[in-house]
Amino acid sequence: MTAIDPGRPGRLDQAHRLSETGDLDAAAAIFAELAADEEAPDRAEAAAGLSAVVEDMAERLLAEGEPERAADVLLEALSVPAVADRARLRVLLGIAHLEMACAQFAGAVEEGRGPDAETGALAIELLARTLPLRGRDADAETVWRYGLGHPDRALAEQVRLRLGRDVRPVMESVEA
Repeated sequence: MTAIDPGRPGRLDQAHRLSETGDLDAAAAIFAELAADEEAPDRAEAAAGLSAVVEDMAERLLAEGEPERAADVLLEALSVPAVADRARLRVLLGIAHLEMACAQFAGAVEEGRGPDAETGALAIELLARTLPLRGRDADAETVWRYGLGHPDRALAEQVRLRLGRDVRPVMESVEA
């Protein structure tokens, strides 16, 4: 390494600067490249930087209602074996998938105005039971009310049956 060629530490510094100025995509790309290099002396620091930047990106994308993009960013980071905080990134990936699932269930509810009451009721139940996992209890209540008051009486009855069933996991050997 010479004064003209700062080498990899310069790239790491560049990634940190990009992160600090908000260019998270560019920072993540550099961190990922450095973290993927098994010979890099700064691999651990790059892996930690990658994790932090991707976590921030994913949280922003989720807040902006872009769970698909969040999932893509997280999957790309998780493909780097050395990435730090894998468990946290996996949890965020799961959250992105929950958000995408909610969108699919809501779409099925909207399309469920046909003769298949069972599918419509299932979509309502899945949406209403998933929303609280994202802290959206009021939305879940609205979905249940929608289903219970649905003009298709067969669908409304299916929703009533689904609302009343016990879905708690069986935990016989676990003490509270």
